[in-house]
Amino acid sequence: MPTQAKVQEVEQLKGKLERAVSLVLADYRGLTANEMVELREKFTKQGLEYRVVKDTLARIASAEAGIDGLAEMFAGPIAVALGYEDPAMAFRLSEECRKKYAPRYDLKGGLFEGVLVFEDEVKRYASLPSREELLAKLAMVLSSPMRALAVMLKAKIRELAVVLAEVAKKRGQEPESRAEPDAAEGPKGSAEQAAVDQAVDSPDPEEPREGQKQQEPQEEQEEEA
Repeated sequence: MPTQAKVQEVEQLKGKLERAVSLVLADYRGLTANEMVELREKFTKQGLEYRVVKDTLARIASAEAGIDGLAEMFAGPIAVALGYEDPAMAFRLSEECRKKYAPRYDLKGGLFEGVLVFEDEVKRYASLPSREELLAKLAMVLSSPMRALAVMLKAKIRELAVVLAEVAKKRGQEPESRAEPDAAEGPKGSAEQAAVDQAVDSPDPEEPREGQKQQEPQEEQEEEA
């Protein structure tokens, strides 16, 4: 019959397994006591939890947490690295420790955001970028289409302004002016600026036209005769 202490330990471990975004199992039995202290401090500084669990209690906690396949990985005394924020951090640090203490420290698999990771896959998950790096890459990917869209919209608006200015110019000018060749307008940028200026500066309807000014001397001659 399980004791109250074991029941509480299973309940605590169950809660940790449910909250963890990742965990890595390791066989630590080849390390010294000082190396275990050093290893635990390494994980703690990175915001991870590192603890040794009994395989029997760990299997019960895994089953109660509803994590399929994880209970079978607990065989003998096992150390568990638990990550609660960045899922890749537990795998990255575990792989670093494996390289440092090999062959006395062996990784047995784990869990990555609900996905069961087997022993031969730990190294691949350890090479994944951190959450901050992924977010930075995501922001860059999302900003590129927006930047391109902004440039495109700016170009379209500029083209629309030129078209509207051209329409206003054609409505305000005489037929002789509309027949002038485009080559006389100079470079493309000057033509667009002239079109915009023409649209802003509309002609004064009270100003007499050139043809009317030329008829005034002729009327005065007829009166003298």
